Amino acid sequence: MNGSKQSKKENPYINIGNTQIIAKDEVLGFFDLDTASTKTDTKRFLSKCESEGHLSSVGYDIPKSFVLTAKGRKEWAYFTQLSVSSLEGRWKRRNAHL
Repeated sequence: MNGSKQSKKENPYINIGNTQIIAKDEVLGFFDLDTASTKTDTKRFLSKCESEGHLSSVGYDIPKSFVLTAKGRKEWAYFTQLSVSSLEGRWKRRNAHL
């Protein structure tokens, strides 16, 4: 190791609830359902995702937020029971544990 410090690599994945793991480079954002779901455009967007089969729930509890991702040219939304602050904390982790 030549006396240099070993740098920690950022984990390229994030666990967004239960066993759902997604690549960080696909994530567009985390959105709180209490505030985002009151907007007409957000309701329309989530409805469109659902009709296209691009909306998924990653838990059995009442969702607190949704994660918006892009895979190729398609956007996907995942409802999760985790709060936005929990997701942000998981995003910042640099260890091997998701």
